[in-house]
Amino acid sequence: MAEVGQFLLRKRIQGIVRLWKQRSWTPRGAPSLAGQLQWLFMQDSLCCSTGFPGQVGMNRNLLVSVFLPGLLTLISSAQVDISPGVARISLIQGDVSMQRGDTGDWSAAALNQPVVGGDRISTGDGSKAELQLDHANVLRLGNNAQAKIATMERTQVGRAQIQFQVGQGLAYYTVFKDSEAAVEIDTPNAAIRPTSKEGIYRIEVSGFETQVIVRAGAVEISTPHGSSRVEMGQAATVRGTTDEAGNVLGGAPSTDSWDSWSSERDGVIRSAQSWSYTNRYYVGSEDLDANGRWVNVLDYGRVWSPTVAAGWTPYRAGRWVWEPYWGWTWISREAWGWTPYHYGRWFLYGKSWMWWPGPVDGGSYRPEWAPAYVAFYGFGGARGVSTGFESVGWLAIGPGDYFYPWYGRKGSHFEAVNVTDATDIMYINRGSGVVAPLLGGSHFSSVGLAAIDVQVRKAISTLPADHFGTGRSTPKAVSRAAFRDGRFMTGNLPIVPTRETLSATNRPAGPSSMMRGGRRERFFTNRQPAAATQSLDAQVAQVQEGIRGSGQVVPVREVTQLDSADTTRPMPVENGVERTLQPTNDAQSGDRSGSRSERGARIAPSPRIPRETSRSARRVMTLERSRGAAARVASRSVGGSRTAVFSRVPTSTSARRTALAPGSRGVTARAAQSYIDSANRAMDKGNYAAAMANYKRAWQVDGNSAAAKARLGRARRAMQAENEIIANRR
Repeated sequence: MAEVGQFLLRKRIQGIVRLWKQRSWTPRGAPSLAGQLQWLFMQDSLCCSTGFPGQVGMNRNLLVSVFLPGLLTLISSAQVDISPGVARISLIQGDVSMQRGDTGDWSAAALNQPVVGGDRISTGDGSKAELQLDHANVLRLGNNAQAKIATMERTQVGRAQIQFQVGQGLAYYTVFKDSEAAVEIDTPNAAIRPTSKEGIYRIEVSGFETQVIVRAGAVEISTPHGSSRVEMGQAATVRGTTDEAGNVLGGAPSTDSWDSWSSERDGVIRSAQSWSYTNRYYVGSEDLDANGRWVNVLDYGRVWSPTVAAGWTPYRAGRWVWEPYWGWTWISREAWGWTPYHYGRWFLYGKSWMWWPGPVDGGSYRPEWAPAYVAFYGFGGARGVSTGFESVGWLAIGPGDYFYPWYGRKGSHFEAVNVTDATDIMYINRGSGVVAPLLGGSHFSSVGLAAIDVQVRKAISTLPADHFGTGRSTPKAVSRAAFRDGRFMTGNLPIVPTRETLSATNRPAGPSSMMRGGRRERFFTNRQPAAATQSLDAQVAQVQEGIRGSGQVVPVREVTQLDSADTTRPMPVENGVERTLQPTNDAQSGDRSGSRSERGARIAPSPRIPRETSRSARRVMTLERSRGAAARVASRSVGGSRTAVFSRVPTSTSARRTALAPGSRGVTARAAQSYIDSANRAMDKGNYAAAMANYKRAWQVDGNSAAAKARLGRARRAMQAENEIIANRR
């Protein structure tokens, strides 16, 4: 009995570690892996959950002693899983250049350019630069200054490790409240460690002389002769070489124009209105104030509407670059183009694209920075192009879409599964690493709507495959013909990076901002910097090996005649709105508990749907993607003719059923029946939540469907019974 109990406990521990790595489960009040395992051992039901109440004598102490060695191994193996952090160049004035850590190449820097560990920033005569290291740490450089990001890492519990080196010039470092980073600032003869949760520090380096002025907060300065603490209103000057330096403490000098400018920038960031509507861990939310407005949208709460021209689409004004670990990363030319492209989701509201920031006050929810939140497509056949595609496309994903990362551990995978209907794209390949929709249930899905909605499809941007990442071409909308034969990717892009894909500007570095002198830099440090960035050659070899090993893609459903002159147009609805369900809560409340079956990221792939042998007989299945953000399609399988009925996010808050157009009764019945068939299959598998969702959709499409209504009740009862059985087992 004891052996069985030990085995079951070990499985529970392994399960917690696995879920923690996937960030798909966190008990309230236990944000770290160690905290979650401690939480596990604190539960009174732990021993009883083995199924042997008589074994309670094998108490927690015995369990801990038995499993402690393995437990520590599991913790250590998970804790070392650290992903690199990413800084943002948030302001450029004058001549600013950047040196890549993986190649040593210099080029002119760009606004919104990512900066990772190993990269170096340099300013020219009369120039300034600002780097937002994370949500609460900002570094500003004056003219003729040089700084290198030595370490930029974040652990799985979100704590950042930041270490940068100031080789020369003036630097101004601000720590806003709620900072969670462990920071070290190195100069040629001193290591500076801020010790306050908030602080403002001015650091000036000239050869082997370092001056540190504390405007707010406190720091600890270490030199070869020991360490000293410098409080607000004090200054310290360190003189001497890396091996011999000592410091002199004194009063802080009065402020000057550099202090005033930095203080103004701090005020802009600190007092931005947009912080009220975005997650506090985001970077760059202050830029949204002057470039758009916040509006309230039913089901989504506060969303941001950018001030842009008609016909604008996200992820088009900019370019892709290759970054170590992160792979293909989007750099926007828009001044505000950091936060909306690396956090949150986009959706179509009427004729305009809106940015939904995701959960704002969601308790334990921590946003994940991504190089872009898009879905990738490949278009065209292989005609001598190394990627196997003539062009590559991308589309901003919506709140109801699954996200398939192409970076980090997924960077060497080129996964795919065949599907024959666009509705299945949202349900394929939910394996390890796939990110579940930020909103549970059925909300706006760009991927699903692209197959049936012309306006969403036109938001897919494309580039020739051999120009991707080079900046040599301007992205444009995908054509209907190209999309018809497109392929949906669930892994990395089969494109090998080159040196041409590394620069954000394709411009050389300005002479005044290049590092001067050929001497090797030395810095005094307390903490060993991170290992050198992996070379570009090594990164290229990994991509090539992955492509050779498993270069697969996912074909999407063929779409024809949706925007042709002889296609039956969408059914007229009042104000362009079709609403069938009332929202249950504000999506920004941060309550992501919902139904685990609806939002879980680790669900087995859906079975493949067999492809019809006759092209004219292929069905465009009914697709509804949201309560009020729905897209519905019904088609008749006669002579290749298709009738599409769809709606996007509503522009009205009234809830109603849309009256059917004359002659559409047969189409509607067939559409409802397709939902019922899908629901029946889900019932057979015991997936009652999916069955209920499909029965509801059938009933919404066809209000006269008594079969859908009856089966909906049956599915509810079945799910209720299953929940009761599970509850009784506990």
